[in-house]
Parts: sequence; C-alpha cells; structure tokens
Amino acid sequence: MATQALKCERHGEATRLTCVECGKPICPKCAVRTDVGLKCEADAKGVELSKETLAMLRPSRTPLYLGVAGIGVLLALIIFGLTRGGGDGETNVAQLPAVGTWTPSPDLVSIRGTTTAVVLKDGRALAIGGGVGQQAVAAVEVFDPNSGVWSATTPMNNPRRGHQATLLGDGRVIVAGGIHEGELLSSVEIFDPASSRWTTVAPLSVPRLGNTLTLLNNGNVLVTGGTSAENAAGTGGNQTIRPDATAEVYNVAANRWTTTSGAMSTPRFEHTATALDDGRVLIAGGQGPPIAGVAGALASTEIYDPAVDSFRKSNDMGDARFNHTALKLPDRTVMVIGGAGGQNGDTSLSTAEVFNPGDGSWTNVGALTGSRSGHIAAVFPDGRVVVAGGESITRGNRRSLNTAEIFALDRREWRSAGQMNCPRSEASAALLGDGSVLVVAGDFAAPGQQPDPKGCADRYRP
Repeated sequence: MATQALKCERHGEATRLTCVECGKPICPKCAVRTDVGLKCEADAKGVELSKETLAMLRPSRTPLYLGVAGIGVLLALIIFGLTRGGGDGETNVAQLPAVGTWTPSPDLVSIRGTTTAVVLKDGRALAIGGGVGQQAVAAVEVFDPNSGVWSATTPMNNPRRGHQATLLGDGRVIVAGGIHEGELLSSVEIFDPASSRWTTVAPLSVPRLGNTLTLLNNGNVLVTGGTSAENAAGTGGNQTIRPDATAEVYNVAANRWTTTSGAMSTPRFEHTATALDDGRVLIAGGQGPPIAGVAGALASTEIYDPAVDSFRKSNDMGDARFNHTALKLPDRTVMVIGGAGGQNGDTSLSTAEVFNPGDGSWTNVGALTGSRSGHIAAVFPDGRVVVAGGESITRGNRRSLNTAEIFALDRREWRSAGQMNCPRSEASAALLGDGSVLVVAGDFAAPGQQPDPKGCADRYRP
C-alpha cells in the first residue's frame, strides 16, 4: 500500500518524513539528522551530535578544493592569453569580438611618412607636410570623406616635418615650427580653404620642434616648449634633445607672437597641451632636462591660465611619460594614454590616466592590453576612445603596430578594435563628420631597420 503523503507544517511542502520524537511531518529543508534519526528543529535543539554524525553532516571540502583549483586554472589561462605577446606591445585582448571595422582608404598621392592632419569646417581633412627620412616635404593633400579620394592642393611655402597644426576659429589652418634639412624652423603659415592659398605670417620668437600648438577660447594660439635652435644641436639627426620651457601666444588679429609673462616651470619636449572648457590649458609630461646625458620622462603637469598669462604647477601623473596622447572627454576630464617612459625613457607604456579639472586629481583607469608610444587617439561623441598603431618599445628596440583598442570610461574596459591594414607609428588621425576616424601616413619601424615612410590611410568605424 502506498505511503500517504504528508505536508510539512513549517514549509508546506509534501513529504513522507516525520520527526522520530514528536511524529510531526518534516521536509528536507527543516529535518535535522541526529544519532537516533531525523527530528524537527524544535526537538533537535540541545541535542549533542556524535563525532561520527558531525562527520557525516559536515560538507565535504573536496568540491570546494576542486572549485578553487578550477578557478585557478581558468585565471591562469586568461592571464596567459592576455600576456602571450611576451611584452612586445601586441599582447592579445580578451577573447571578445573586435569592436568596429577598419577599411583601407586610398593612399596619399605622395608618400611622406609622418604628416599632420586637420579636419576643415566643411568636413574635409587636410594632410600637411611630413617627411621621408630626414627630408621634409611641402606637399599638402585634401581628403573628401564622401568620395574617399585624396587630391593635391597648394603646397606650403616651406617644406617641414615634425611641425604642429590646428584649426583656427575662422576656419583657416595655422602651421608652426618643424624641421627641414636639419634646421629647426620658426616660420609660420596659414592656409585658407576658400582660396587654397598659404600665407606666411609672423614667425615664432624661436625655432621649435616637439612643441605644442593649442587654440585658446579667445581665438589666439598657444605654443609651449619643444627644443629651440640654440639647444637643437642634432635634432636633425641622432643628437641629444634639450627641452625648452618658453611659451608664446599668437594674436591672430594682430599677426603678432608675444612671449608669455611666465615660462613653464619645467622644460618639456614631446609633451601634450589640452584646452580645458574653462579656457585654461593642461600641460602634461614630456621629456625633461637631461640628467647624466639622458632626457628622462616627466610625470609633472602644469596649467596655463590665459587670464594671467602664466603657468602654475598641478598634480603629477601616476606615470612619467612622453610621446603619449591626451584627449578631452565629453565629461570635461582629460585622458592621457601610453607613451614612452621607464628609467631611461626607452620603454613604451600601457597605462592610462584621467585628469579631473575640478580638483586637479589624476585617476588610473584600465590599462591597454599592449604598450604603445607614438600612437594616434580619437574620442567619439559618446565618450569612447580609440587608439591605434604606434610603437612597442623595449629597451630602445622599436616595432610598429597595426593593432587598435577602444575604451569605454563608464566600464573602464579596453576591447580590441581590430587591426589597421598598415602598421605604423607617428601617424596622424582625423575624426570625420560621419563618426569615422581616418589614420594617415606614418613610419614603419622594426628593430635594426631605418624607419620606412608610409603613405597609406585607414578608416575606422566603431
């Protein structure tokens, strides 16, 4: 005869179990095992179990050990996958699908290795000057994002490479400094897209290379640091760089350069300058004055305030770096990425930090999965940041990369953004009106080889 199903008085579940002491129905949830059998919780209180019973009731640790071991193996596999590149800058990103796509665009009409790209107000992109080895070029080309075609336009009056360029408020483009045939340049030119003409304007107070060029909120232009002609002994070849601390401002309306009332607190070369929303400019990192013949990386930062025309020190970054990138994010913070550092400035970095203009603090955010210096970076309207190319540097040995990564600040997560078709460093990038990023030219570097100039262009769509 079938046993009648009972109902647990505490949990209301059907059961065939009863307390050996009071006979009440109990279910597995409330049954307590004792030496004399199963009891309800009330009758089991105060009962001392034997060592044998405790041994039976105590959960086995074997599953725990197996679980911990399994997790350890899984973590080891993940770490191995992330670090399998051996520190050469092309370590694998976590095995997630790459974000976005790369499409090859037509090459530049003329190869020029490093160049400077600026997006015009009509949406076209301008590729200005550059160089093939030590030979600077004056060539300028325009990219039409609709047709995807490059076309030559009026060349600059002076060939130059290593120069800086920025878009003025009136839609013209200013180009300053650089180097040609081993000589640093103080010359400055302005391009008018309406007439496709270059006009030579007032020169810098000193020739500069490795400086910054930043548009201020009042329409004027700030130049900081670099190396000047008197310190340049060899910037056209493999000589020592001696950073400069001077700065000057170009008054566009008056066509006049004026040295700032105060110099930077530290001489800097290959640093960054990022305009903040309140009109100030954040100066970060760079190569500092040489110590024992070596110009090391700087962690120091300072802020230029146009209201008082001078600089004041700010908080140090977590890592000293130069030849890095810096971007203002939609939330008004500034993100610096990668660069070169280490004790002798001969190692590329994978770290990234964010500067808060409100309190001057720096916060480390997720590190790149591979180190890189001399890369490009662009920020999309939704706040995501893409980096691509650059060099992996290990004890001075350089190798150009074609890998790309994309970062979401809200998740502090780097994801693979695929690969460019053309590995290169010291390229230039332009964020086009359709939300794509155009990466232009650059040099291919490999250990033991001279840099090979590239005229290729790649377009990334997230």
